[in-house]
Amino acid sequence: MRVLFQGAGAIGLAGAALFTDAHEVAVVSRSPGADGRAAFPRRVSIADPTDFGQAGSRHSSCAGGRVRADGRRASSSDGWSVTRVAATRRVTITAWTAAAADGIWDLIVLTTRPGDLDAEVVSAIREISPAFIATTSQVEGDLERAQAVFPGAQAVIVGPAFLSERLDPGAPADGVRTAGNRVGEADRGLRTAGSRAGEIDRGVRTANGRDGELGRRVEPGHEVRFWAPAGAPRFLVAGPRGAVRSLVRGLGRLVLPVPMEAVLLPPTVFIPFVAELSVRDGDWAALKSHLDRPAGAAAEAVRSRLGVPVAVFGSAAHVVLAALERIVPIDVTSYAGRHFNRHVGQTRDMLVGWAGSADSAHALRELIAALDPLDD
Repeated sequence: MRVLFQGAGAIGLAGAALFTDAHEVAVVSRSPGADGRAAFPRRVSIADPTDFGQAGSRHSSCAGGRVRADGRRASSSDGWSVTRVAATRRVTITAWTAAAADGIWDLIVLTTRPGDLDAEVVSAIREISPAFIATTSQVEGDLERAQAVFPGAQAVIVGPAFLSERLDPGAPADGVRTAGNRVGEADRGLRTAGSRAGEIDRGVRTANGRDGELGRRVEPGHEVRFWAPAGAPRFLVAGPRGAVRSLVRGLGRLVLPVPMEAVLLPPTVFIPFVAELSVRDGDWAALKSHLDRPAGAAAEAVRSRLGVPVAVFGSAAHVVLAALERIVPIDVTSYAGRHFNRHVGQTRDMLVGWAGSADSAHALRELIAALDPLDD
């Protein structure tokens, strides 16, 4: 299939990188440059926490740092400290005018909420007239809004089954490198077929194939890293049966068809905890010490969705959070705060949707009020 990802953010670039081996893919940005540009999202296979051992770190559970796979300690810089890169893919970033002139596109994946799209973007998508529109937003009613905005396409909702992050400008762009390592030794397949040394990662290597700028820093919007479980689907997809069947035939194992509740119910459980994390300024340790309010809000949100009372206990949430620290091969204690603090508005909108359909939503409304000052 030919797939466009709307928005050159973390989800768009990582999703495009995961699709590019099997499909023709591009990412559309409002400002790609005169002739477009390329991005090189990196799929992390092994990643160490990078804020461990820092003086004054708020994540007290992380004191002392984690030992890397090679026996050394992780570095202490912001972002993900990469000890092995599983793959780097070249992703084309283009403009809407160029995408519209480039033939027929089967699927456009919206990484912006349908109601937040600029009029120019809506017009461009209508001109392209894809057969399918997929929204990554899990806010109540956004699937219906996508269908209303683009009535000529079949609309579905997709839930990303990977973690991704666009690093801030100035953050370290590369993980742990050793000067003198040859191509393939430190990066494990970083180069892609047909690329010359020095091209694939914008000058990280010198022309002789050895590591170059060990201290390279992120340019604005140019660096995305992501982690996707090996062998797992990349998106869960739900919606009208015919549309889902067609997408599964076209995209194959990259997507997994699920009932609508399998996409919409999990956020009712974890988004209240995300909201509390944002209220706590991204402090994971503070979240773990204040689980009663988000647990109550999660119970209210689940009840609003299912229509039956379901208990959510703070003690169970504490066990899950501790398990995430051990199982996920990135430092979720810092990643979660950085990532969700960038999406406070969407978090609040999800809480508002559940609060509006719940009989009793005291904890949800309390969380909403606490988020209000953060949602500028």
